[in-house]
Amino acid sequence: MLHTLVLSLAIASRMSLMPQQADSVRPDNDIRLVALRHSSEIQRCYETEGLRLNPGLSGTIEVEVTVAPSGRVEDAAVSASGLSGAGHREVEACITTTMRNWRFEKGPYAPETIVYPFNLVRDRGVMSNTRT
Repeated sequence: MLHTLVLSLAIASRMSLMPQQADSVRPDNDIRLVALRHSSEIQRCYETEGLRLNPGLSGTIEVEVTVAPSGRVEDAAVSASGLSGAGHREVEACITTTMRNWRFEKGPYAPETIVYPFNLVRDRGVMSNTRT
């Protein structure tokens, strides 16, 4: 049985690892579009790694992604997780592994860390994107 997920994307905080000039921060829309482009990958991790082991698994996970000026993701790590029970470690590992393969636009940007919160909920049939 195929499950759906509510995927809420919001950038909780954006921190630069280096001092930035005004043009060194990636536009919010570009950051949102990268996540939307890869939302099916996040959903696959939740369904195949989490719900397979624990049909009741749900919660919010925040993943910090460090992006280089080249657009390459240098690191992805779970910074907070509301998932618990069987399958949560597998979902977290799958999501961070997947996000390490994401690519952003190359440009005159400083390295920066972006926090993506994902609200993983079963059987809603809705995908939403919220930016704060």
